[in-house]
Amino acid sequence: MRRTPLLIGWLIATVFFVRAEIPKPPVLVLTSLENGTEPQDAFSCSGKIHGYLVLPTTAIGKHVLEGIWTKPDGTVASHSRSSLDFPAPGRSTAYVWFAFPERSLLPGVMDPAQDQERLSYSGQWRVDVRWDDQTLRQSTFTVHCH
Repeated sequence: MRRTPLLIGWLIATVFFVRAEIPKPPVLVLTSLENGTEPQDAFSCSGKIHGYLVLPTTAIGKHVLEGIWTKPDGTVASHSRSSLDFPAPGRSTAYVWFAFPERSLLPGVMDPAQDQERLSYSGQWRVDVRWDDQTLRQSTFTVHCH
């Protein structure tokens, strides 16, 4: 009879220990708003898409952050690689972004090459976020061009 409470206590302690060892996955919030906190899964093809990466633990020291933005046809629209150095006590967030090319501001001026490129933006995109040469997070989203 005395062993039953000890066994139950050991099982409870083991469950809490194992649960504490499971790392949290990183979170990537994509938004059209600078410093936005509400994630979006659809964007227009103008302005910027901001990607706020919440790391599973606080990062200290030198790291490399990459953002690989892939268009619906599978071609890479942008591949950024940034060297970061987080002094103690460290940081738990990092930032990637994609900026769509600006359209001609001259009224009545058409650029067929730019319009063709813009048409290739509509559809489902993918962003791969890499941290120290390891894929940390992938996300898909939709871009609509009018």
